[in-house]
Amino acid sequence: MNKELLKIIKEHNLHPISYSKIGNVYFVKDKFHTYVIKLNTSNYDIYKYLDSRNFLEFPENFNFKDDNYDINEYIEDIETNKEQKINDLLMVLSLLHAKTSYIREQDLDEIKKNYESINKEILDTKAYYLKMNDIIDKQLFFSPSMYLLVRNISLIYYLLEYAHNHLNDWYQKMKDKKSLRVSLLHNNVDISHLIINDKKYLISWDKAYFDNPIYDIESFYKKYFNNLNLDEVLKIYESKNKLSPDEKELLLIRLSIPSIIKMTKDTLSDTENIGNMLKRLETVHNYIKKNDKK
Repeated sequence: MNKELLKIIKEHNLHPISYSKIGNVYFVKDKFHTYVIKLNTSNYDIYKYLDSRNFLEFPENFNFKDDNYDINEYIEDIETNKEQKINDLLMVLSLLHAKTSYIREQDLDEIKKNYESINKEILDTKAYYLKMNDIIDKQLFFSPSMYLLVRNISLIYYLLEYAHNHLNDWYQKMKDKKSLRVSLLHNNVDISHLIINDKKYLISWDKAYFDNPIYDIESFYKKYFNNLNLDEVLKIYESKNKLSPDEKELLLIRLSIPSIIKMTKDTLSDTENIGNMLKRLETVHNYIKKNDKK
């Protein structure tokens, strides 16, 4: 047992009978409990804030104010069907955003910076795929990945145009607003960070920060679009936390921007990556065609 861990155990008056280590995480067991100790990731203020907002879906924390590590209760994860766990994660994120939301004065410079950043992403993505299209058109023989891309390039261009037009509309509307809703974002969205036992526990808060709640939803959907379509995601999410029209518009803009898939020498991997991206974009396109009124 190293000196730093011995110091932590002494400071917190723990009486371990055993301990183990996986990566940078220590598991310390006494007669009654098992504790998870993770160095250099103190989330004391996050845990206190969550507690103050009555969001209790995280393991009990034993940190002191100035600790540079986390000590949490160890909760054993009960094996759960993947689809059910994905749904549960979405519900917990919705509850997190609902309970930590507040309205703050809008910073116009911040909105402009966000607009310019997204606009640049759209333009850079479009330039990349125009270049790829031109390169592929000059090939005598197409690889499967190239053929798949060029066959579906119109979908990419359509969604980039959609994102560009709606981003400009969104920015014009946001410039006139005086306030903005923000929530605490988990910002590390994955079902491996949801533990299910007597209740649901969300772990791994190291990247949490305050911003528009749509960014957690975007991350969730990009990971789990094969399991839930966008209609289902929004229905489940909005059962606890209703999105405003501006928030939903920004979410659709973000989801409409294709990923930049760099071609490699691994054709099989390239084809799989392009196929997954196109499948996700198709689900977004279907939602837009069904729901967008513009």
